[in-house]
Amino acid sequence: MANIKVESKEIIWCESNDRYIYVEKDYGIITGLNFMQGDDLEVLKESYLVADKDLTNFYNAIAPYLSGDEIENINTAIWVWFEYKNNYNN
Repeated sequence: MANIKVESKEIIWCESNDRYIYVEKDYGIITGLNFMQGDDLEVLKESYLVADKDLTNFYNAIAPYLSGDEIENINTAIWVWFEYKNNYNN
């Protein structure tokens, strides 16, 4: 597997979804995602500032089919991912 250079890291608060999103990008392309429900920034910093490889791959697979802005698309992907992991992935 190739090493991924991370150009930027962002923490984004999404009030309407009650979650923080962690985003890594390389040349504007998302190379890492993670999220945490709730608004405890310290917990996020302690436990969630590492990319979830499976979530990132899932997002990149469905992103071409989503039509919102980037953050809206990430939130949509997270909701679908959460639903799948909790209800269909035994």
